[in-house]
Amino acid sequence: MFLTTAVGMMAWSSVFPLLGLLVRDLGISRAQGGILSGLFYIPGVFVSLPGSWMFNRLPFRRGFFITWSFIVLGTLIMAISPGFFVLCLGRLFFSIGMNIHLIGALKTLAAWFEGHKRLGLVMAIYSSAISVGVFLGMNVGGRLGNDLGWRSPFYLLTVLTIGGWIGLRAVRQPSSAAVTEGSSQGRRFSLRASSIIWLMATAYFFFGTGSDSFLVFTPDFLVRRGLPLARASAIVGGYAFIALLIKLTTSPFIKARNALYFVSAGCVLGILADVLLLQGSISPIFSSIAIGGAFGIAMPAIYSLPAFLVSGDEVGLAYGLYQLLASLGIAAQWLFGHTIDASGGYVTAYTLMMIFFGAGLVCALAISRLGRGTSVAHP
Repeated sequence: MFLTTAVGMMAWSSVFPLLGLLVRDLGISRAQGGILSGLFYIPGVFVSLPGSWMFNRLPFRRGFFITWSFIVLGTLIMAISPGFFVLCLGRLFFSIGMNIHLIGALKTLAAWFEGHKRLGLVMAIYSSAISVGVFLGMNVGGRLGNDLGWRSPFYLLTVLTIGGWIGLRAVRQPSSAAVTEGSSQGRRFSLRASSIIWLMATAYFFFGTGSDSFLVFTPDFLVRRGLPLARASAIVGGYAFIALLIKLTTSPFIKARNALYFVSAGCVLGILADVLLLQGSISPIFSSIAIGGAFGIAMPAIYSLPAFLVSGDEVGLAYGLYQLLASLGIAAQWLFGHTIDASGGYVTAYTLMMIFFGAGLVCALAISRLGRGTSVAHP
């Protein structure tokens, strides 16, 4: 799951460093480049719930075979595309497959490690694949594109995705006989369970959108404060090292009984990151450390929550809703950008980000209250 997700995120991010080459060679505008990039989010609105249904009904091996057929086809079309519209078609096929893969990967890990005492560590390692894939996509894609042209990264990615397509044939269904901590025996789908699933997905949406928007807009904010772009990007990008360190050191302690505390702490750190950034007298390095801490503490716990709180088909539904609401984050990021353009400053945008983190905190508290005293919440 780590390797295939890293390959997928490498394909997702390779478009970004190639934008200048696509403008030059295909004659597209930067606005069209933005459309090409943003196409990833659109299929998630339509395929997330069908994707969760598919991984609930089909064996994992067959589900990934279908999913990665879209991914391989998409990267191949992008590699051989003669122009912008075919390039978009390839991006669309890839995006359909990758949105469903992100659901299937989490569903697979949740099924294999349900009740395991190291589920938090498993989710921390898995979530690190996203950062690794983006790092490789930005660096390898940019270097190959610069030396060999914009098609070369997509040819490489076609080979890598074919490897992932074949490799995922080794995925097996977990044994259903084991009953461990987090077991779902005696649980049944109810209005309360449904409410918890929606609250988990909403918490994921608010935390993910708030934290991603911090990464999107902060480099420009620091440049406006007088920092060189390279230094501003390095300061913000440094969050990844903090996040990775914290994930690997704290995630082994994530259990069903305390996962919501990790999510809540991550939301608080997200608010702190925004507050520190708006204080002109404090180095932005501390804000980057805070957002790295937010990612490192909250994301493994958020990914673990469905395996802790619900079971069976409900787990797949929860991850499907995760991806569905994450796809709507593109509208929220437009809102943040619009407030910056309209106000000519960043105070309103960062205040909105704090509100998003606060809403994620409220969702975590609501889940804790709903789960108290029921079989949904495990000790």
